[in-house]
Order: sequence, then structure tokens, then C-alpha cells
Amino acid sequence: MRALWCGLALLWSLQGMADGRAQTDPLDSFMWQLYRERYLGDTPVRFDERVRLSAPGFAEDSGQVPVDIDASAFNGRFDRMLLWVELNPIPMVFDYQPLTHGLGRVALNLRLEQGSAVRAAVLSEGVWYVGSTFIDGAGGGCSTPGIASSGKDWSRDFGQVRARRVQTEVANRLRFRLMHPMESGLLPSESPFYIEDVVFTSGEDTVARMTWHASISENPELTIDMRGGDTTRYHLRARDNNGNVLEQDI
Repeated sequence: MRALWCGLALLWSLQGMADGRAQTDPLDSFMWQLYRERYLGDTPVRFDERVRLSAPGFAEDSGQVPVDIDASAFNGRFDRMLLWVELNPIPMVFDYQPLTHGLGRVALNLRLEQGSAVRAAVLSEGVWYVGSTFIDGAGGGCSTPGIASSGKDWSRDFGQVRARRVQTEVANRLRFRLMHPMESGLLPSESPFYIEDVVFTSGEDTVARMTWHASISENPELTIDMRGGDTTRYHLRARDNNGNVLEQDI
């Protein structure tokens, strides 16, 4: 009996050590605890290699930084996905609810104010699973005009949506480019003007949705995986904070 209790004590001790390692920030960022409490609350958190973040190590253009989140290991069993940049003045990038059709692969271009830890968190079965990466760069992506703004005629281009669709073995991969300035309001000459709600429907049903923030780049480029066959039709409806609606069937 004594040997049994010793064995159980050792098992509990090892489990506690494993949990402790799971809570240790792999990037050792001083901002981690702040955003953990702000965005993830009291829900258990685990750093997990199944949430993979791909991004350039150095951002050549801090106003247009491509980030790819691959959490396909959680396909069909997650409730939300968050992406944030710790040292951006507007840290949150998006809040994604997959609902009935959304899968765990999302890519977007974002703004980077300075070198920063970037986090993706996936909520599955009552636990937040977190992936991390660090992007360095010259900075200023949030507080200086974007390169894409140079010579842009918004009266001609605003509101256009370009779309492509690729059928993979496991998903409908939908790609969109939405012509919108995505102004953050951080420059003295501008007011906040950005897309804040993105809804995907199929027929009469809402099948996935995202809440966007002004840390997303001008002319956003979104790639998102959806379940369904090659005959499934989708409709994207994006609404900005001024009530403008951008729509596209695919």
C-alpha cells in the first residue's frame, strides 16, 4: 500500500511539472501574462505545437506582414480562434468562430508596429491551446501610412472583392482580397475606418464568422479553409464600422 501511495505521489508530481512547463511562455515575453488574463481569462491554457504560426522572421514591409495559422489538428472540435500581436497599439487581430463549416487554417496580412511576439489561441473542449512566434521588423506598420496607399484611387477601387477557390483533399480553401483602407485612427489625419465583421453563409445558414480589428493590413488578403464538397457555394459579407458592406459569392 505504501508503495502504491508513493507511486501515485510521484505521478501527481510529474503531472504538476508537465502542467508547469505547459504554462511557461516559450518566448519569455513580459507581456504574456497581461494578454493571457485579458483575452483567455481563467480558462486553462496550454502551449501546443499543434497550433502552428508561420510568418517571416523579419518583416520587410511592416504594414503588410503575412501570417498563417495552421490548427488543422483541431478541425471540427474547436470553438474560437484568436490572433494578437503583443506590442501593437491595437493588439487583437481577429476573433474567429468556425461554427459549422470553418476549419483550423487561416491566413491574413497584418500590421506590425515593432518587433513583437505574435500569438494564436484555439479554444477546444474548455482549454486554450496557444502557438507563438516572434516577428522582427523596422516597425511603424500601425502608425505610418502604408506603402499600398501611395497613389491609390479609392473612389475607383474601394469595396471591390477578388476571390479564388481551391479544392484540397480535406477542405475548400477560399482566398479573398478586399479593397479597403483599414485605417486604424492612429494617424492624426485619419479616423478609424476598418472592416469589423466578416460572415460566411451557405444558402440560408451562417457557417462561420470573424470579428476583425484595425491591426489588419490595408487591402486585407484572407485565406480560410471550409469543410464541404466542391459544389458547396459560399457567400462572404464584410461590414465596416461605417456601415459599408462588401460582398462576394464563391
